Amino acid sequence: MEFPHSAVLYLRHNSRTPDAMTVRIKTPGGEISYQVLVMKTQQYTIDEIFEKKLLFLIPFYIFTHESRFDEYENNADKRELLRTEVIGTMEKLEQMASTGEISEYEKCTIVDMSRKVVEKIAAKYENVRKEVTSVMGGKVLEYEAKTILQSGIQKGKIDSILELLEELGTVSDELRSCIQEEKDMEVLKLYLKKASRAQSVQEFEQWILQEMKRMDAVE
Repeated sequence: MEFPHSAVLYLRHNSRTPDAMTVRIKTPGGEISYQVLVMKTQQYTIDEIFEKKLLFLIPFYIFTHESRFDEYENNADKRELLRTEVIGTMEKLEQMASTGEISEYEKCTIVDMSRKVVEKIAAKYENVRKEVTSVMGGKVLEYEAKTILQSGIQKGKIDSILELLEELGTVSDELRSCIQEEKDMEVLKLYLKKASRAQSVQEFEQWILQEMKRMDAVE
């Protein structure tokens, strides 16, 4: 059995926080121990996070500013500096999504998680919370992320159906269009199940025609 490389992530740390921790595993044959790295979020600059591709740290980057929230709350100029930094982060994520380094869904998820973290840790600092989250989107962004995910799942099912049918024979343009234009996930699940059991493309196509006639009769 091979264990993956792992680390412990500290969102907050102090002078007593170690740089490494020991993992101990007790087995029937004895105890095994090894050290894992301790990652301290507040030690990373936003530039380092992008340079090292540690994008999962972006939602927690705001913790590096947490100790100065009192100061930001009553100082518009300093809040503007924070807001400008957040805008820069959003722009970098947008650029990575446009070049294909990350997917649109990954971008939306990182931004949405960042917004939720800010809303939580800056709950008592209305000015800080409002100005930072104002450049992160809101319910619209959350809906966009879910829509992208749903679209990806839908495309995956359509591709799987077509792959199964293509193994059985030639798929007509008409049948392909019928499958690709279907939006109902429950119908696609039914198509996928039928395609996995069909003995031929013609059998599947005949079944779809029968289903369409049955549905028309019900309506």
